[in-house]
Amino acid sequence: MDTLEELGEFMSSPVLRIDSEASAQDAAILMEAHHVGSLIIEKYGDDIGIVTERELTQKIMAKGGDPEEIMVSEVMVPIQSMDRFLPIEEANRYMHDQKIRHLAVTEEDKVVGILSVKDLVSYYSKDFRMQE
Repeated sequence: MDTLEELGEFMSSPVLRIDSEASAQDAAILMEAHHVGSLIIEKYGDDIGIVTERELTQKIMAKGGDPEEIMVSEVMVPIQSMDRFLPIEEANRYMHDQKIRHLAVTEEDKVVGILSVKDLVSYYSKDFRMQE
């Protein structure tokens, strides 16, 4: 496997964002419409957090919360990120160690993409396809 492949080559872009005052229901609708598992939360144009399917299910649905009444800013988690030019293997290790499924990808300290576990599966499975 080529250890110099950059994680930015495998990220999903453009990044989908939602305002911090939006409801969790709005976030779920946006995720479903775009077939993504996470959204960056923004406030006044600044990225302040991330919400994933995990937050929606574990912090709202599993506890009987009303997704129409709960704002995404109430369930978001801090953004964890890595520079797009780092090796994808480093991102894989980090995501495994941190037990996260979505990693913000940055360039010059701005979020430019999201690397998901699905993206990692695609990366690692390409070598298996080449060997067949």
